[in-house]
Amino acid sequence: MGQDSGKTNDSIDKIPSFSEVQEGSQHILRQLIDIRNTLPKKQKKLCEFLVDNYQLIGILTLEDLAKKAGVGTTTVLRLIRHIGYDSYSAIKKEIQNESVATPSAWWYLQESFTNKEQNKHSLSQVGEESVRALNSTVTSSFKKDFDKAIHLLLNSEKVYILGLRSSKGLGEYFGHLLEEFFPRVVQLSHDIEFVFDRIVRATKKETLILIDNAPFTTIGLETVKLCHERGIPVILITDHLSSPAASFSSITLKTQASQKQYTVVPTIFLLETIIVELGRKTSNESIANLRRVSEILEEKNITQPFTFYPSD
Repeated sequence: MGQDSGKTNDSIDKIPSFSEVQEGSQHILRQLIDIRNTLPKKQKKLCEFLVDNYQLIGILTLEDLAKKAGVGTTTVLRLIRHIGYDSYSAIKKEIQNESVATPSAWWYLQESFTNKEQNKHSLSQVGEESVRALNSTVTSSFKKDFDKAIHLLLNSEKVYILGLRSSKGLGEYFGHLLEEFFPRVVQLSHDIEFVFDRIVRATKKETLILIDNAPFTTIGLETVKLCHERGIPVILITDHLSSPAASFSSITLKTQASQKQYTVVPTIFLLETIIVELGRKTSNESIANLRRVSEILEEKNITQPFTFYPSD
């Protein structure tokens, strides 16, 4: 009986390392890093773009990848052959397989419980890893996609926000802050059963923001598919490009997942940055809206008086 108990504990305690979970993955990325300084100018430009965004190969067409990287399709094909692949479809398939092999959010959560560095307080360990993930998130291409997303939101008649399961709290938090000064917000995260009813009434001049961190949801995917079919722009916020919704999104903002712990810090950072940027772009209207809300809340004795406002 004691032996059986020992076996059970061994199976529970034995958690694979990150490298074991992703054995053999990201070797394309390593190849790109190794050769980038030896390449001709255009191939080097493409290579540096892919080092920041190598999983984009898994979701973009050859033409789209060339356009995003600012090179010709011939340059893409030359680089692909240089690292040992006969065609774009071959390397694309391998990247997609790597994405499928990406550990789930629950693996990261389990890893957090066992990843204890010697002589380091948990506050320091978690904080340092969160900072690393944040720094890895903000790349040059990420900034460009962020700016495109802001432009799209500013020109949208309505902005629908959807977060489900582990991303539901993020969607609710984001929507609450945004609707305080940006009145075009429609929160979908509260009433999942009415998501499709509302999207059916949406127009091409409106935008859906889907927050879709792993593990991914079927409802999120089907919502994005419906938007895609109806020509409604979608901004996808995710921590893994293996999100099935990425194939149907207009803009994908991918935050960096931690390799050591489960964290949504990069996602919160992105959501709050969107809020700040939209507030800046609409500052006159936004400040006026915030003041009106604050005055009403104080008048109804819902909140305590708060008199700190930016100077006029």
